Amino acid sequence: MACERSFPDSNAAGVLVFNRLEFILQARLKGRPAILGGAFLGALALSVILFFLMGNAKVSRALFFPVGHGTRLAAEQRLLPRSGSLEGDVRELVDGVLLGPMRHDLARVFPRGVTVRALVVRNRVLYVDLTALAAIPDPEVPLAGTAAAEALARSVRANFPRLRETVVSIDGQAPRGPQEKRI
Repeated sequence: MACERSFPDSNAAGVLVFNRLEFILQARLKGRPAILGGAFLGALALSVILFFLMGNAKVSRALFFPVGHGTRLAAEQRLLPRSGSLEGDVRELVDGVLLGPMRHDLARVFPRGVTVRALVVRNRVLYVDLTALAAIPDPEVPLAGTAAAEALARSVRANFPRLRETVVSIDGQAPRGPQEKRI
């Protein structure tokens, strides 16, 4: 006679607990899935409407940098944050130019480490004052003095045509190239 052993269902307790939880959830959510679904769809619709009204707070700008070690300038498209004010938007653009190009075939306009000391827009004229480091020659930077200031001004003109002039100074002084004499 063979000895038969009976093994109880090892999952029976888990099935019983699951059935009780399912019953409780069905009892509590009876008639509410439509409300929850409607609230979810309403929140989704509101977020889509706000996205299209306010945008993603970034704007595409054209920044100009020298090609290689020459003086010819080429544009690089970049998404920059929108600040809500003209001075803030121009500041983002100038900071982007000072940061340098993302493309490897373009060169920097100013040496690394140059920052904006002051930036003011008055009567449709932009005044930008850069740190003294901008006047120090750098082998990575093909443009110097007025040529570098003109490259910065070109980026500003291309993106903010309502500004009629851009005045760039380096440590409070007008920039000049190595061949330019002080007047």
